[in-house]
Amino acid sequence: MPTSAVPASHLGQETDPAVHRAPFPPLARLRFHLLAQDSIRLPDYPGSAWRGLLGHGLRRTACVTRQPSCNGCLLAQQCVYSTLFETPAPAVAAARGYTALPHPFVLAIDPTAPRQLAPDTPFSLTVHLFGPAIAQAPYLIHAMGIAGQRGFGREGGCFTLTSVEREGRLGCHDWSLVYASDSGLYQTGETATPCTPPAPAPDEARLRLLTPLRIKRDGHFVGARDLTALDIVHSLYRRLHSLATSYGGDPRRFEPRAIPRDPEALRLHADWLRWHEWTRYSSRQDTLMQFGGLIGEIRLTGPALPDLWPALWFGQWAQVGKGTAFGLGGYRIAEHGRDDASFS
Repeated sequence: MPTSAVPASHLGQETDPAVHRAPFPPLARLRFHLLAQDSIRLPDYPGSAWRGLLGHGLRRTACVTRQPSCNGCLLAQQCVYSTLFETPAPAVAAARGYTALPHPFVLAIDPTAPRQLAPDTPFSLTVHLFGPAIAQAPYLIHAMGIAGQRGFGREGGCFTLTSVEREGRLGCHDWSLVYASDSGLYQTGETATPCTPPAPAPDEARLRLLTPLRIKRDGHFVGARDLTALDIVHSLYRRLHSLATSYGGDPRRFEPRAIPRDPEALRLHADWLRWHEWTRYSSRQDTLMQFGGLIGEIRLTGPALPDLWPALWFGQWAQVGKGTAFGLGGYRIAEHGRDDASFS
């Protein structure tokens, strides 16, 4: 995979010595504010529907050849649609056996959001962009407008894009307006280097698995009875290593040798954990596909937690496991003394 980094901009200097910087790829969180024009009925898990709508809108926006497939297209390495949704590997990576890079975006699907919307009801979708994809945000905004004209399903379900907000510093909830439909102007913002907050004390992190977590071990998906803390960490480190290699950052920080081998170094305690089945229709394969995974609330404890904490913290927005482009593998770390842990 390519190792060229895309450096993040620094906004100010941190004065708290307990907050340290970590070598993650640049990440921007965009929140699309939408308004239902028709009655909208979203599927129980709308990640696939959103991905399909955005992909269709972006293809209409960016494709100049109008070929039915990106395979063999001369412009595949430069096309915004191809690099976001098909994500072909550059020639140097293809020569090493890689056929595709990780998608440079994540859909942050809120599982608690309403699935039925009346006309004139506001709603939103949050999208996370990595590395060079951040500069392609205007294309995605235009694609969202086209997606709203297409709507959800045969029954209409159209909506309009009213505005877009962007978070200033990761996890700080300092959202600011970067696009309004009445002006049509997009304000580019700088990407602040993520600053990891200190690890919780005592050495315990409470994670809420909000969208299905799909982790494989020895070729099989791990179930609720078999999931271990090291399963999560191994999957997370593979994810962050791939993202840092492809889109900027320091992949050396996420090498497998950095993970403790002693299972007692990090332990998993399941407050509640279950397998949640999700079925989606694949138009490409013309078949139903099972996309189930684990949801629930777990605690990670042990002496290795402080060293692993930066990756666990950033993983809230990178997401983990398989299907992140559909919004799977989303989790939040619940703050001490608070019961809420949502996608806000």
